[in-house]
Amino acid sequence: MTTFHASRGRRRLVTLAALGLAVTGCANQEEPPRKTGAKLEITRDPAFYEGREIVLPLDAYAFTEAQRDDFTDAVHALSGACMKEYGLSWPKVAGQKSPVTGNSRRYGVIDLPRAEKFGYGVPLPDGMTHEEAQKVGRANIDRTRKLPQKTRDVYTGENVKQFGGLPVPQGGCRGRAYKALGAPPQGMDSMALDTLRYESWDQARNSRIVLDAVARWSTCMSKAGYAYKTPEEAVADTAWRREGTAPTAAEITAATTDIRCKRDVMLVEKWHSVEVENQKRLVRAKAKLLGDLERRRDALVARVARAGSGT
Repeated sequence: MTTFHASRGRRRLVTLAALGLAVTGCANQEEPPRKTGAKLEITRDPAFYEGREIVLPLDAYAFTEAQRDDFTDAVHALSGACMKEYGLSWPKVAGQKSPVTGNSRRYGVIDLPRAEKFGYGVPLPDGMTHEEAQKVGRANIDRTRKLPQKTRDVYTGENVKQFGGLPVPQGGCRGRAYKALGAPPQGMDSMALDTLRYESWDQARNSRIVLDAVARWSTCMSKAGYAYKTPEEAVADTAWRREGTAPTAAEITAATTDIRCKRDVMLVEKWHSVEVENQKRLVRAKAKLLGDLERRRDALVARVARAGSGT
């Protein structure tokens, strides 16, 4: 389940060199579709900067948010029943779902409407204040930290083989829940797919097309008063590091300037187009691996559904 945790912190870009600076854009004129090879054509698409979902070929092999939620609920139910056998209980995750899901920040902070409200910070669930978000974050930490160590040990299976005269299963009650669902010891294992997804992202990020776009983005930012060579360099800036407080006007100006520069130089269109081609090649090259991952995912989803229905 994707929930908001204040402790996850915020992805921040950009120190403000000039407060309240208005941005008119670095390349407002329309650009024709760009051909970057025999097959790849890139067209300006403002919807990328207005919150449109980003879809990639490898997404077809991943667990959906709903499937992850169902798995989390099934594990909680099965492990909770196990804990009761020892006279113990395990709390459920507190909080509300974050609006940041899937690939929404794969290419950095690009959603202009959200940046106008949250700056570089992670958007909060609808209706939640920053103070409430802090409370949720603390609750998620405290929910297990304040439990007796033995309770945590029975849940995870660490440092304990028996409790109350009963043997503790390998991996604890959580491990027993995973086993009942046919999941590996680490739960929903997506490492192989995540490796491919990172590979495609990294290759696209370092492609000539994207490097050129990043250089143009940097020029645009420089004209607006911000001295950053890359979006990653801006992310490392500590100027916007804050917890539990609303963004300042300066942060919002910086974040919206950043996104408008990305839009002007078509950074996301280019990055996404290159990565789509990279992932298509991976789908062909890793067909057997991806087929195996897809079958294992579908089997796990089916077992979770049966557990949820009690069959």
